[in-house]
Amino acid sequence: MKNWKKTMTLGICIVVLTSCSAPTFLMKNQEENVYEKQVELAAKDQIPKGFFPVDLDVVAIGDSLTEGVGDETKEGGYVPFIEKYISEQNEVDDVQITNLGKRGNRTDQLLARLNQDSIAEKVSRADMIYLTIGGNDVMKVVRDYFYNISIKTFKTEQVKYEKRLNQVFQRIRQLNPDAHIYLVGFYNPFFKTLSDVKEINVVIDEWNEASKKIALKYDNVTYVKVDDIFYKSEDNLFGKDEFHPNQKGYKLMAERIRQSMQKEDPLLGKKGEMNQKGEEIKNNKAKGNE
Repeated sequence: MKNWKKTMTLGICIVVLTSCSAPTFLMKNQEENVYEKQVELAAKDQIPKGFFPVDLDVVAIGDSLTEGVGDETKEGGYVPFIEKYISEQNEVDDVQITNLGKRGNRTDQLLARLNQDSIAEKVSRADMIYLTIGGNDVMKVVRDYFYNISIKTFKTEQVKYEKRLNQVFQRIRQLNPDAHIYLVGFYNPFFKTLSDVKEINVVIDEWNEASKKIALKYDNVTYVKVDDIFYKSEDNLFGKDEFHPNQKGYKLMAERIRQSMQKEDPLLGKKGEMNQKGEEIKNNKAKGNE
């Protein structure tokens, strides 16, 4: 009788243990299901562009072209057009743009301003930076050597300009290593009033090329060419002073900048974030917009 009870007890234990253990083919199926779920989860990790809209801080800094001098609406030149474009992007929740343009600024003066605490703080927080500079450096050469000016003089001063512009970029990168910078070129403001003086166009071309060359040395910098906008247009793109753009001229400048932004797509911006392919965003060398 006791042996019978032991046999029954042993049989029950075997049944219970067997029921708790899955057959080999079931274990294999379970492993495959787990793998499929992991693959599916990895695919979902490729976050689509705009899935998490971002807030952007934008700084526009430089000379009168950034301040918007000549804009008859007094709305700030190209800057409000850029602000509107950025705010319309699906991946942007909110954009705060600060215009630090100052009429007459040269590279040496801009460098001094970048050392001011209030400006340095704004630049350091920016996700994108728009920069116009160089036109007043050319004008200073014209003023200083008006009665004894030559192409050689401009070439000599260009070397000094390149050094100062390089220092400007070094300072910006010291303050902000990651922001995408758009360096906007300049144009010959005398191409209509002094159309016979072809040498000025040559000087502007060479100085713009120098600006582009400096920009190419840095990561996440785009050079934006704008001089052809004014040279080729049959419309009047200048303000009352016949020196600075009017609103139509600034709008065309903003359109050229927008085209560069579409190519670069910096709106998800900083290093270490993920793009729409789920890949870490890498810094890109500067590109020139021709």
